[in-house]
Amino acid sequence: MPFLAAVSHNDNGHPIHMRMSKVKAFTSNEIERWALRRLDDNCVVVTDGFRSFSSICHVVDLHHSINTAGIYEDPDNKFFHWVNTMIGNVKRSIHGTYHSVSSEHLPRYLAEFNFRFNNRFNMGSMIEILIKQAIKTEPLPQYKLKRAEEWG
Repeated sequence: MPFLAAVSHNDNGHPIHMRMSKVKAFTSNEIERWALRRLDDNCVVVTDGFRSFSSICHVVDLHHSINTAGIYEDPDNKFFHWVNTMIGNVKRSIHGTYHSVSSEHLPRYLAEFNFRFNNRFNMGSMIEILIKQAIKTEPLPQYKLKRAEEWG
């Protein structure tokens, strides 16, 4: 079940927002299509050396690719700390919450995690946000509910 993860952080390096999205495959075209929809062209993107990430340079102003061979043995390494933490947290959350994990429902699992993480500083307003969205949203058939990325 391929998915991409991006984490934005503040000047102190603490995560502020994140986005995890299911993709069809880890190809240059698919990654570029995701980046066009999800990344601001002014952002700075740091990726590992995976070749397909090179297509991101067509979307953003500044893209750095880091060869990750051996960097995880260094205890002072901070590259990808937060994105790896988020990926671990979402995997643990999904496997701990649901009896089975379905590829067709992965966008909904990720959308739920994105929403909770991105609104964690406004926990008191989460219910209000959900109620307002429920009121504004027209009824949807099951097949459209599965496409959380396109409808959320």
